[in-house]
Amino acid sequence: MMNQFLHSNTAIVSIQKSTYDNLNIESLLKPIGGFKNYISKGERVLLKTNLLNATEPEKCIVTNPVVISAVAKSVLKVGGIPFIGDSPSGQFTKRRLKRVYKKSGLIKLSKQLGIELNYDTSSKKIDFPNGKRLQKIPIYNFVLNADKIISLPKIKTHSFMMMTLATKIMFGSIPGLTKAKYHSMFLRRKEFAEMLIDVLLVAKPNLIIMDGVVGMQGEGPSSGDPVELEVMLASENSVALDLAICKMLDIEPIGIPTLKEAKIRNLWPLQIDYPLLSPKDVKYTGFILLSSAGYLLTGKKTPDRFPCPNVKCIGCDQCVEVCSRKAIKIVDKKAKIDYSKCIKCYCCHEVYTYNAIDLETMI
Repeated sequence: MMNQFLHSNTAIVSIQKSTYDNLNIESLLKPIGGFKNYISKGERVLLKTNLLNATEPEKCIVTNPVVISAVAKSVLKVGGIPFIGDSPSGQFTKRRLKRVYKKSGLIKLSKQLGIELNYDTSSKKIDFPNGKRLQKIPIYNFVLNADKIISLPKIKTHSFMMMTLATKIMFGSIPGLTKAKYHSMFLRRKEFAEMLIDVLLVAKPNLIIMDGVVGMQGEGPSSGDPVELEVMLASENSVALDLAICKMLDIEPIGIPTLKEAKIRNLWPLQIDYPLLSPKDVKYTGFILLSSAGYLLTGKKTPDRFPCPNVKCIGCDQCVEVCSRKAIKIVDKKAKIDYSKCIKCYCCHEVYTYNAIDLETMI
């Protein structure tokens, strides 16, 4: 599934101003050849969306279904067979998938367009002898069995990787709780980023279409605030697309662990062409990073933060399920964290539907 474009010296990133009411995906893709350049008639095309957890699209945690619908319609138009899939946080079961699909508006969308939602929870280990952290990578069969992959990430901040963009979205091809296990195995940001690039090199999308109409700033990927950026981006190259977003938001790309690792592996293109708009044309001033990411702007290291249950906690057990170090228990219907075991992976913070876990500095 590896794709030569990730190693290309030149890349194209198509950028256009957009709102959810005036999406024009076909004009966005025209400079890179349009959908016909990527999809042949009869091919099964995975629309790899971002479905962190069961939340409404308005909260800007998941890829907006308006974007997914527009891409699906374009795939159908050229004769492809689109289907939608992702691996949300926690256990990967049909019951959980149905709940996430329903909450995010995708069951309604699938019925409207007559397209499939993935419920296949099986996976297969893929040999990757050149991997830095993973020489065998478990990948879901719904990813492996697709003829083509279109990833549909969303511009969001991320509590561990600073930003979750095109270089991170294929982490959703890793089986359910294995994702939490990798947080436990790769404790440092550098190690985790190395693993993410390993995954990307195996489960490489053929095309990336970025939902940047309304992104998330602040304490992402689930507790941040919506921010209207009014852009859509597309590219064959995940790294080039993320570099363009960093330039647009005035973020130092080396401060993003996945992009730093991509630089180390010589995956940054030497030249990026912008046939429509450039990052300068859509520059957004004042984008708010995580409170822990201030060093990207100031160069000063910030204190470590720890997950802290707040008054919204109802003891739903989600955080217990994703904690690979078994550092959380439910006591008197409230989450209680054993900080001697906590590795600050922030999985509990990410997965919590009710925003019931804050990240706080402990003195």
